[in-house]
Amino acid sequence: MRVTFHELQQLFEKVLVGRGVASKTAHVCAEMFAQTTESGVYSHGVNRFPRFIQQLDNGDIIPQATATCVNRLGVIEQWDAQRSIGNLTAKQMMDRALELAKQHGMGLVAVRNANHWMCGGTYGRQAAEQGYIGVCWTNSIAVMPPWGAKECRIGTNPLIIAVPGDPVTMVDMSMSMFSYGKLEVTRLAGKSLPIEGGFDDQGELTRDPGTIEKNRRILPMGCWKGSGLSIVLDMMATLLSDGASVAEVTEDNSDEYGVSQIFLAIDVSRLIDGASRDKKLRRIKAFITQAERSEPNTVIRLPGHEYARTVEQNRREGIPVDEQVWQKIQVLAGEKS
Repeated sequence: MRVTFHELQQLFEKVLVGRGVASKTAHVCAEMFAQTTESGVYSHGVNRFPRFIQQLDNGDIIPQATATCVNRLGVIEQWDAQRSIGNLTAKQMMDRALELAKQHGMGLVAVRNANHWMCGGTYGRQAAEQGYIGVCWTNSIAVMPPWGAKECRIGTNPLIIAVPGDPVTMVDMSMSMFSYGKLEVTRLAGKSLPIEGGFDDQGELTRDPGTIEKNRRILPMGCWKGSGLSIVLDMMATLLSDGASVAEVTEDNSDEYGVSQIFLAIDVSRLIDGASRDKKLRRIKAFITQAERSEPNTVIRLPGHEYARTVEQNRREGIPVDEQVWQKIQVLAGEKS
């Protein structure tokens, strides 16, 4: 089924207001969830919303809380999110990193006690659309086995890098081959993964998203490389924010909350003029996309360049929503029993 942006935002907002969230906060939060969904990141938009409400109901998310700055060191600041709403706080933290970058050329904000930020690419794009290089990452609860293990002891710890230009070029990548959100979207569509994404119960590689969701034996991207990158990203976020590590979030909390996050903005305009920047980027993109294709119908893609096309299509045709997910949200809003 397809719904309009207004219908989506309105239903999200109704659920939030019904739980006592201040109307202004509910409106902005609902708008961000709708924007994430409209941009094609269904796994961290509409599909994630029921899980977000569950954490809100459990008290893991404190909607009236606001982030506060606890330490300043030149271009670096430490903030305590105090378990406030994740996507609203993440936007605020990248805004602050941009303010520091305008002043110093670079700004880094390290945040502790944060909640799930939903679509991390939102904040990288937020920087890049203003002409800055944006980098951000977060740690998480342990949901992935380190390379060579069966047990989940590391996070998927997504990393976002966004480069300004027309269009913005951006990677938004989990340290696993596929995010759990992507596993869910693929399972709901009744499809298999395009390549192996984890191990089955017998320790064999599998493309079945449901099996991986259930046993949590998700495959790190690049095998040992993704595993190693997950570990160092966790260490950096923990030390820079003086916050909780994957180990602490997993062992000390009842759920995934109180995570550590990093937001970095770099004012590239101070290092290269706009015309030179665009010329260099055009050459990079042309060199890549003009490569001989492995198959005639194979598309050589640049990361993040499908964003505008997806948004335009969803505005024209309506935003695709899984009917079961939509019904869950209607129940949360009191529209169905």
